[in-house]
Amino acid sequence: MKSIFNTLVFILLLSLQAQAQLVQGFIKINEQSKVELNVPNGKVVNLYADFRENKYPIVFSFTCVDVPLNEDKKEVVQFVFVTTVKRDGKVIATSKRSPIPFFPGDMLMPSETFDFISILANLASNSPEQISQIPKGNYEITVEATAQGVKGKIQPAVLFLKL
Repeated sequence: MKSIFNTLVFILLLSLQAQAQLVQGFIKINEQSKVELNVPNGKVVNLYADFRENKYPIVFSFTCVDVPLNEDKKEVVQFVFVTTVKRDGKVIATSKRSPIPFFPGDMLMPSETFDFISILANLASNSPEQISQIPKGNYEITVEATAQGVKGKIQPAVLFLKL
């Protein structure tokens, strides 16, 4: 009987540990996890302007459970942002940022957080007349956030460009 009790206590402790320090959330662009973007004239500078003018707001949102409080008695989680750009199904670039601390909740994020504007801008060597021209193709851009030292999942967002 004692071994059954010890086994149940052990299982209970494991289940509590499995739920400890958990984050959940999403990245959405224009309130969607998958969005097709319009790129006027095929120039990344026009796409960048659309993001700056909030035509495509990027929202990063997360909640957390049992994350230890910092010295200011606030929950803080560090995230690494990763951007993957594919052209016609082939990965052409990946960008990974250093960890950045965030408080739980909803945050508007600038496009610069994910580096896809600079990746697209540097795909071709353009003349001054064609500066920032994106080469023709079908692009898929995945933006992700990964919590450091905490379990859980942030649902990524995917942007599609057809030029």
